[in-house]
Amino acid sequence: MPTLVYQCPSGLSGDMNLGAMIALGVDPIQLEAELRKLPYEGWKLNFETDIRQGISGTRCNVVLTHTPTHGHSHSNVLTTQSHSHGEHHHRTYRDIRTAIENSELSQRVKDDSIACFRALAEAEGAVHGIAPEAVHFHEVGAIDSIIDMVGAAVCWDLLNIDRIVCTTLEVGGGTVQCAHGRMPVPAPATARLLEGKPFTSGGTYKETTTPTGASLLVGKGAEFGATTTGTQTKAAIGIGQRDDPKLANAVYVSLIDEGANSEQADKVWELATNIDDMPAESVAYLCEQLLKAGALDVWQTAATFKKGRQGCVVHTLVENNHLDSVEAIHFKHSNTLGVRRQEWQRSKLKREFQKLSTEWGDVTVKVATLPDGSQRHKFEYDDCARIAAANDMSIESVKAKLEQISKEA
Repeated sequence: MPTLVYQCPSGLSGDMNLGAMIALGVDPIQLEAELRKLPYEGWKLNFETDIRQGISGTRCNVVLTHTPTHGHSHSNVLTTQSHSHGEHHHRTYRDIRTAIENSELSQRVKDDSIACFRALAEAEGAVHGIAPEAVHFHEVGAIDSIIDMVGAAVCWDLLNIDRIVCTTLEVGGGTVQCAHGRMPVPAPATARLLEGKPFTSGGTYKETTTPTGASLLVGKGAEFGATTTGTQTKAAIGIGQRDDPKLANAVYVSLIDEGANSEQADKVWELATNIDDMPAESVAYLCEQLLKAGALDVWQTAATFKKGRQGCVVHTLVENNHLDSVEAIHFKHSNTLGVRRQEWQRSKLKREFQKLSTEWGDVTVKVATLPDGSQRHKFEYDDCARIAAANDMSIESVKAKLEQISKEA
């Protein structure tokens, strides 16, 4: 599975990212077909070659067909920022999440899309003092941001991307006009999203990294400032809308094959907390929230604590870029007064996601390569459950049928 590397010396926005993904090899027809699975109309995608300060790349336009002119900046996607469209309905983060969950998009695309929207909603909610679920998205802005975020997730899925690295990120400088007046760059939501992340500023006195662009990187769990080792298999350039004389408005992306070795090594953190005063359903809810916040895995072990109290230890495995946010979930959703952390060196098999075409639609297959070069695979449970429910079959019979289809393919 290739690693996707972002170099953003001119920042990142949602439309720049889509342009870069098309330049990297994503089929625009396939991208739009996937996006049409969402319950939203009044838009279309246009892609064209453009030049910024002598740099040629692919530019994306999200054209809103239900209004003659929208003049919309992709950095202004929420009601907290200015628009000139008159009165529009609004959608909350909860509304958009439900629409994505109820669509026919693959589970992987749903998960990545919702993670990006959640990152943005949490940042905006923190800035304005409201719950993420209550953050309102402007109707026109919401369509733009839905296309940007879900489109990114579709592209990552089509490219079989699991790991993303962002080597450089410029946020710009000066101020940006918002509904609450002029705000410093980076905008408050962008600054919140990038807490603890390395970036540069002052390359130009304009906003270069939008809240949407930042939420794509953060929501997908990009490793900021990390390095890669391997062979570059493809490189491409995405072009932004603005032609800035001080900075070529472009994002540079590449696919890196980090080697044919079947074993890969990385470092992860294990968080642990003792719980002896919460009901089982509350502990289960805590575990659910930890996974939603980006934990790799969560499990419980039974334990006996002081005074003979029966309880459990909740263990959470998390990558460094999600460490602080996942740790905070422990304090928010449990009665614990402390969380232990320990860093582990981890070896893992090289894996990739493939698509298996069936009479019930595409099924995601995770394929792992063992040290001896042999492979083993596993069908995505959510896809198996969907097929079983729709066809009155057991999950085991679905898996058996998929095995047969896989052998014949």
